[in-house]
Amino acid sequence: MKILVVSDTHGEMPLDMKKISFDTVIHAGDIGDTTFFGVFESAVGEKNCYAVFGNTDFVLSGYLPESVSAEICGLKFFIVHNLTAPHRILPANESAINKANAEIIVFGHTHTPLVEERDGRIFINPGSLGKVGLTGHRSFATAETDESGKIEVKIFDIDSKGAIITKKFNKINDLFREI
Repeated sequence: MKILVVSDTHGEMPLDMKKISFDTVIHAGDIGDTTFFGVFESAVGEKNCYAVFGNTDFVLSGYLPESVSAEICGLKFFIVHNLTAPHRILPANESAINKANAEIIVFGHTHTPLVEERDGRIFINPGSLGKVGLTGHRSFATAETDESGKIEVKIFDIDSKGAIITKKFNKINDLFREI
């Protein structure tokens, strides 16, 4: 199963989703306005879509949730736009992550691509797709899983079309470890 992960589109979609193979899409907030979200949903089509509103999504705050806990492709996800305050996970998010027993945490807000394992959980920030992020990239992520418990996460630069981060993880004793 392949999951497309985007964030911080800010009303722009430089990615042709019809040219990417995926089963599910996650949008981690700062989507744009309701018109853009309608265009985004149309591009997703019949595939599963999980989206949360971000700090600039004022018009979507009553339409989309602030966070989502869901089982996707057999894995427990927690999706939120703003995960952290400087140097720590916000207490409400830490509580929600633990309550959901989340294995994979997807967030946006910082415009900085990130894939890392912390305490057996995978954290993914696809960076900013709509605007150049702090690293100089407009980026998105894919997460590909298989039945054996392995997951490969890649972050792609939209302009160069190349992967800027590739990490593989294996699930051992219910915890993910980078391989």
